Amino acid sequence: MFFDKIKNIRSLGIVIISLLFWNCSPKFSHDVQSFLFDGVPVLDKVEVSVVKDSMSVADSTSMLITRRAYDTRNDLNLHEPYQKRECSSCHDRNAMGKTKAPTPELCYECHDNFNETYAVLHGPVAAGNCSECHNPHQSKFKKLLIQKGQDLCLSCHDEALIVADKIHKEIEEESCTTCHSAHGGNNNYSLLAGSCYECHDNYEKEFKFLHAPVASDNCSQCHGSHETDNPKLLIASIDNLCTNCHDSKELYKSEAHKKTEDKNCAECHDPHGGSNENFIFN
Repeated sequence: MFFDKIKNIRSLGIVIISLLFWNCSPKFSHDVQSFLFDGVPVLDKVEVSVVKDSMSVADSTSMLITRRAYDTRNDLNLHEPYQKRECSSCHDRNAMGKTKAPTPELCYECHDNFNETYAVLHGPVAAGNCSECHNPHQSKFKKLLIQKGQDLCLSCHDEALIVADKIHKEIEEESCTTCHSAHGGNNNYSLLAGSCYECHDNYEKEFKFLHAPVASDNCSQCHGSHETDNPKLLIASIDNLCTNCHDSKELYKSEAHKKTEDKNCAECHDPHGGSNENFIFN
């Protein structure tokens, strides 16, 4: 009788131990069960690993805590649909999670279509490769950029060539987007409106009347931004430059211009603007 009780206690202990280890790793649980019981099936030799989604959480409470932690510490910038776990806004649940449309069409469903905004597009934008610069889910950098400031630009653009340009010699750690639009622009260098005024006089503040290219922030219509064979980085000699837009035949019909064929326009007119409509030097 005494031995029967000991046997029952031992059996109960075995059951309790087996329950404790039942939910451990599959291999450990299998080893325990095989030791305690007969007829346990052979564990499949194929190893299976489970990768959790980077946004997966135990329950709604911990998900809320996680979001609050991001908001408080600013560890990561999250794409809004990703933050709200609205995966289906971009991904097709019925197609193994593939995006509903290719980029950039998918991005343009929410973001500006730069094809309609700019005459000249930055390479990645023209190629529709938004993820070349932006992470679609999360990033520690603003705008979901995959790298910060110059680091991102220099991953494609040759730093040696950039620094060799006299305009960029003093750039140091200045962000390229201080002067250039990252997506495109109305000139070949995607210069931002007013970017030239970062270094040069702001003619909008200096003159009452502005020459049209100046008024439209299109400095590159007359000036090269890097190197030219003409003074002031002009893209052509002064007279040839002026007559690219102004009709020389009409100009010389004017009494004031009949005896000016041997002079250049900038001898009398300020090419940027002035206090009078004809930009005549005071």
